[in-house]
Amino acid sequence: MEQNENFTDFFILLARDFLKEKAFPGLLCAYAGGSVGRGEADAYSDLDLNIIVEGICDHKSENCEFRGQIIQLHIHPEPKDEAVYEKPWSWRYIKEARLIYDPEGRYLAWFHSMGDYLDSEEGRGKMHAQGKRIKEEYSMQAKQALSEGCGYSAFLAAWAGWIHAIQMFAYFCRGTLADHMLYPLLKECGGSDERERLIKEKYTHRRDLQEGIELVTTYRAHLLSQQTEGMFAFDPLNDELLRKKIERLQQQEEAWFLLFSEAVWLYLCVDSERSLEEHWKSLPVELSLSLKELGFIQADEGLIQRIYAISDEIFASIG
Repeated sequence: MEQNENFTDFFILLARDFLKEKAFPGLLCAYAGGSVGRGEADAYSDLDLNIIVEGICDHKSENCEFRGQIIQLHIHPEPKDEAVYEKPWSWRYIKEARLIYDPEGRYLAWFHSMGDYLDSEEGRGKMHAQGKRIKEEYSMQAKQALSEGCGYSAFLAAWAGWIHAIQMFAYFCRGTLADHMLYPLLKECGGSDERERLIKEKYTHRRDLQEGIELVTTYRAHLLSQQTEGMFAFDPLNDELLRKKIERLQQQEEAWFLLFSEAVWLYLCVDSERSLEEHWKSLPVELSLSLKELGFIQADEGLIQRIYAISDEIFASIG
């Protein structure tokens, strides 16, 4: 693979071979997402392979190893036009789909049709309104957490609204769905000294980066040990994917941002109904104390209001 300069083509061929060798009863369509779907794959990429299967009702994700590569396989029921019309922001990833398998040409037309809707005035209006509602829901969660004396949970909810605003800005103003754009845009958007303080204090001058990776690996392994059933987020292959993403990054600040995001994802997958504070109490003491050093902040009313202001600035710039 190292000698193949066109990594997108490499992964497309890999996907086709994978589908030939594996049996998926009821397979209707397969498409690549992520960096492969966008045509931006590099030596650190993995393959996000989505398949649409007839006769199933629920989504399922799993990691697969195939010819030395990791495939993140996402199995979906047949998509409905009405679902896209109702919540277009949730379907924005249609824009980065690259068809791998579509024997009847049915889904090529569907992706084009739905993509046109997302680009329409109506579609964009609904996406903007949906995104704003989501941000407001995070704001309410932050206020509730703060009223209950849960400063860490309050920060996390406000931070989620902040990231959501950045995702909206990236899509509407930069035309990208790439996650690697989020950290640079965090530094660019908002025009607030508070933003710079939060990022720089938490993602520079930290312990050795390898220790941070090992911490997230330990956290994932602990959560996996507590589960009676497997969960995609806790698959140990995700540790390898995290290492590859870290290797891609050139700035340590961005690497710590990624580690923090991974820890948040794991928490939300297993314990989103409980506060972050309650979740940490359920962990071994040393693990919970170490996780706090990944960038979690115990917020007060002033900090929450400053994060709200940053988010509002970003939404105002979208128009």
